[in-house]
Amino acid sequence: MSELLDVRVIGAPEVADQAIARLRELLDLDRLHGPYPSRKTPGLARFYLTGRLRHADTPALAGEAARLRAALELLTACQHGQGLDCPDCEPVPDLVRQALGGEAVRPA
Repeated sequence: MSELLDVRVIGAPEVADQAIARLRELLDLDRLHGPYPSRKTPGLARFYLTGRLRHADTPALAGEAARLRAALELLTACQHGQGLDCPDCEPVPDLVRQALGGEAVRPA
């Protein structure tokens, strides 16, 4: 079975460009065609991509994981200065603790 993934992106030109930029972070691209005008909806752009999913240890995904971890740290910050185990704050779920440590795994 081939590891190639074919993706078609259709959207407003600005949104499609943003989607292509994000997909470039996730895929090792073999081909990228577009933008073409949408055949059905004037004003929309169409792109075609072919590539392989990057492995989780690639820098792009590592950067995304770091940004998500930083967001979690902000969301779980203790207003009392006592950290995650502050008795005056809501308990932090184990999955969030694992994510902050870079060890979280999505349940199957």
